[in-house]
Amino acid sequence: MHTESEHNLLQAIFDEMQELKNALAHQDERRVSIKEFASRMNMSEPTLYDRIKKGEITAPHKDGPRSYYLNSYVNEVVTRHSKTDKVAA
Repeated sequence: MHTESEHNLLQAIFDEMQELKNALAHQDERRVSIKEFASRMNMSEPTLYDRIKKGEITAPHKDGPRSYYLNSYVNEVVTRHSKTDKVAA
């Protein structure tokens, strides 16, 4: 059976690990342009805009006249897209 001090130490370690995990998750939240997003998806910009219009991809964030996505969303869409790609037999 763990003593209370051991439990407190384990809880402190767990809390610190959670903070590190959250910090790493938000570390690469750079802005990704439409052009880069389309390139990473291996498609043209008009095709990307078509997918946005169809609702397959969420609309980009706006900063004045510029449109952008956060890198974490782009990574999620790219990995989701690559899992659904099928190679012709």
